[in-house]
Amino acid sequence: MTFLAPLMLLGLVGVAIPLVIHLIGRRRARVVKFAALAFLIGSKRKTSRRLQLRERLLLLVRLLACVALPLAIAKPFTSCRARGPTVARGPQAVVFVIDDSFTSGYRIGGRSLLDREIDAATRILQQLGPEAEVAVVRASEGSPNPTELSREQLRLRDSLLDLTPTARPADLRRALARAAQLLAGSSHKTKTVYLVAPLTVNSLPPGEPAWAADGPALEVYDVRKGEPLPNLAVTSLTVSPDPTSGARGIAIVAEVANHGTTPVADVTLSVEVDGSVVARGRLDLAAGETRGKRFLATLPPEKRSAPVAVALPDDALTTDNRRWAIARLREDVRVLLVDGDARAARHDDEVFYLEAALRPGDRGEAGTVVTKVLPDELDDLDLGGFDVVVLANVPALAKEVVTSLATWVGAGGGLLVAPGDHVDPAAYEATMLPLLPQSLRDPIDTAWGAAPDERAARALHLTKWEADHPIFAPFAQDAPGLADAAFTKVMLLGPTTATADRKVLARYTNGAAAMVLATIGDGQVLLYTSTLDRDWNDLPILPGFLPLVQESVRFLARRRADNLTPAILVGASQALPTLELKKLEVRGPGSSSTTFDDARLAGRTSVRYGSAERPGVYRVIGTDKTGATRERDELAFAANLDPRGSDLAPAPPSLLPTSGTTGTSDGKPPLRRVELWHAVAAALLTLLLIESILIQQRR
Repeated sequence: MTFLAPLMLLGLVGVAIPLVIHLIGRRRARVVKFAALAFLIGSKRKTSRRLQLRERLLLLVRLLACVALPLAIAKPFTSCRARGPTVARGPQAVVFVIDDSFTSGYRIGGRSLLDREIDAATRILQQLGPEAEVAVVRASEGSPNPTELSREQLRLRDSLLDLTPTARPADLRRALARAAQLLAGSSHKTKTVYLVAPLTVNSLPPGEPAWAADGPALEVYDVRKGEPLPNLAVTSLTVSPDPTSGARGIAIVAEVANHGTTPVADVTLSVEVDGSVVARGRLDLAAGETRGKRFLATLPPEKRSAPVAVALPDDALTTDNRRWAIARLREDVRVLLVDGDARAARHDDEVFYLEAALRPGDRGEAGTVVTKVLPDELDDLDLGGFDVVVLANVPALAKEVVTSLATWVGAGGGLLVAPGDHVDPAAYEATMLPLLPQSLRDPIDTAWGAAPDERAARALHLTKWEADHPIFAPFAQDAPGLADAAFTKVMLLGPTTATADRKVLARYTNGAAAMVLATIGDGQVLLYTSTLDRDWNDLPILPGFLPLVQESVRFLARRRADNLTPAILVGASQALPTLELKKLEVRGPGSSSTTFDDARLAGRTSVRYGSAERPGVYRVIGTDKTGATRERDELAFAANLDPRGSDLAPAPPSLLPTSGTTGTSDGKPPLRRVELWHAVAAALLTLLLIESILIQQRR
């Protein structure tokens, strides 16, 4: 124990004062015998013993009070190893860096990590004293931060108490750099940054240090206190059309991450479409594992779009347990089918299976508008009204028609070419090469000369398709709906043509190319080396034909799942087409609303919605020139949390700036002074209270 004012201990000599007073005050009474009082002598002795005990206790209290008073004035203190940040009073410049990201909403024992941060920061602020200049820097991405230090500590305390978790991830490196900038402008010699945060791995990514070696001192208060922070989170959600589920079918793929050190079994996922739960699934996750779960659903009747959400049960961090997306009906693709082998019997027609696949059930909401023509009708047809042209077993076209088609493809059209018995490779060599990625050669017939029981064994099959290509997105790696198809006749290919970016998307088991994709100008051409009917193969009657054809056509039309508006991250902006509207209102989660009036929309094709600050679905209300107002489903979008913030693993201490004073050179925590005089003063007050009680009883 040490004293700040050891000379004040001279006051201990005052302990003799009550002792002297006590001794001087004692008077010996003269003994006078009186017979009438003999009866009272016995009881008097008992009372005398009680009075002596009380007097001695009163003397002891006064002695202790005389000792406590000089001890309190001498201000004793001791030292111990610090478990938290070291706080010194006096003139200085201080910046608090507080993690207010959505990670700080993690709850332990009914209190959030941000509550712990606020408690620690307010305690430190109180200890700094009125001479310190202080600022509070928030660590969440994009948060507004102060431009100068202040001595208005009551206002700073209120700002700390008003903090709530945002929906953005933390960026401690940026926050520490901002703190260093504020301190650099201060004239105080002592400059300290108090980092109060859970210090998660993604909040402090590797990179350049926040300040150089001569930067401010750094005091760290890790509010996680060494506790593990396991967390389950929905980290990804994608929605895409699913032709196998019908015209309104959608495929929903959600990814769930287990950011913990122990496995989790039987995790329940709920899928909502337009606010109603339509499916549930379960997952088992190993420690640190991320797994996906696929669901199939349909859009509600009479709706062209709907919000989709995937949710987990509530846990310690509920914010990242839900993710949103917007699903929309696919835009209609205008397809021109050029029928090279038209038949009176519809099921024998060259494009019968193709047309049925593009418009299953002949429903108007199939996503395609199909027009069928004969090759001779191409001369007088305006191709500008179509997105995709299919040449199905079409004989070689005249050069003028080929030139017109090539010009249309070069301007952004999509062309699908499939051969058949009416295709003459030599004739195609003469006129059709501007439309082909490779020249054609004579077909091979694997069943020629084979006995009926040998035909199936000789058939070719699809293999080695590009599983990552959008055309094959609906298929698994083995995809029996494709692999089981038997091809008895296929067209062989010759040298490549003048097209660009040629790529073989699939092959047969003999190595021959089955699907070849190439680029012509801004458009694309896909060459399929077998027929689109059952003349050369049985693919049209297998389950893989419908999704393969639909995805091929939509890819050529550049209208695949891309028309489903991708979700943005919280804090990002979103471009909105004006659609010649005179007013746009964006309504976000809760009561947030932003309006773009006629003055801001005039002469512009799009406007940008500032930033989505909360996760959820953002609806758009539009008013047209006639004054009619309705919800614009095609403009709605979703905002989600940045999945980086869901990983609560601790960050390595080596990522913190090395110039701080977070410990001693021997690796032990620094020594902290513990004031003892407060306890001594409290003891003095207690002794004075006891003395008053004893005196009152004596009276």
